[in-house]
Amino acid sequence: MSGKKRMSAGEKQKCILSVYHKTKLVYTEKEIISLATKAGVNGNTVQAINQSLIDDDLVDKEKIGGSNYFWSFPGKQDRKLQIEHEETLNDIESIKEKISEANSKLADAKRGREDEGGDRANKMA
Repeated sequence: MSGKKRMSAGEKQKCILSVYHKTKLVYTEKEIISLATKAGVNGNTVQAINQSLIDDDLVDKEKIGGSNYFWSFPGKQDRKLQIEHEETLNDIESIKEKISEANSKLADAKRGREDEGGDRANKMA
């Protein structure tokens, strides 16, 4: 019985992604399988894990001629987070505008309905 701990799918993804990010090179499928195997990922699962990284848009894939090429650069993830942050800030601004609009409409609606003489409270009792 070996003393090695099995890697979870998330650990395998991080391991393969670190291979791409450390070297910052473009690889063929055979190259990435051999590098991931050296990094400790079972060779039989590398293709499936690599495909899941492609599906998650963490690794890019391009078919050139008869070969598939794979790459991932650390800056891509940073840029993706930056764009997501900007979109979130824009959403917050538009929601703030909608809130102020709704508050002004509420104030306009309340303006004509003030209970001056307390008649409403007397009628309700």
